[in-house]
Amino acid sequence: MSTFVMSDKYISFADEIQKLGHTVIASDTVNIFPLPEQKHADMQILHINDKIFILNECTELAKKIPINKLVFCKQKAGKKYPENILLNFLYLNGTLYGKLSAIDKNLSVYCVENNINTVNVNQGYTRCSTLVVNENAVITSDSSIEKALTENGVEVLSVSSGNIVLDGYNYGFIGGAGGNLDDNTIVFFGNIKNHPDYYHILNFCQKHNKKIISLCNQMPLTDIGGIVKIS
Repeated sequence: MSTFVMSDKYISFADEIQKLGHTVIASDTVNIFPLPEQKHADMQILHINDKIFILNECTELAKKIPINKLVFCKQKAGKKYPENILLNFLYLNGTLYGKLSAIDKNLSVYCVENNINTVNVNQGYTRCSTLVVNENAVITSDSSIEKALTENGVEVLSVSSGNIVLDGYNYGFIGGAGGNLDDNTIVFFGNIKNHPDYYHILNFCQKHNKKIISLCNQMPLTDIGGIVKIS
């Protein structure tokens, strides 16, 4: 079984992950961020190979992660975009996608030293906006992400934006509303069946040999900042 970092704002989602046999570590509260983003794991840490990049502000979370894996950001995070997206990058199949003008310097150096290709996209909330099905298939509603990934040989299912709850904003992102639980399963936080593109999402996941599970079916599909596997 795996260990995940995720928000505990909606404790029922974390409880359901643990009932499935996994360990949950609560993300930190980054007070400098806008309130809806303060507990989002996909804003706080980024797992690449054997390293876990983490915001300097996440002091409590850092205590729960093996020190030999940790790499702290060079810069401090800022309150406003794009200073809040130092680690909001998508690492997929040996390539890092995101708004490169906002990347943390330590992450940038790591990519250079480890021959990791970097691809710029206009959407700064790259990881929030992308649900990874596997290394060669993703789901997103963002056209700049779709273009960049398609050009690099990744199959992309484009879905409509909206229809995902994120308190404080008009809507959330698909990447923050779900994630890979294991090699065979994708979980969604809330009822994915209410999404207008549900059958396209279901068929796409099944095509790539993934079953999907809705956690807490009585709740709407909710962007909680995703889940980040650390072991």
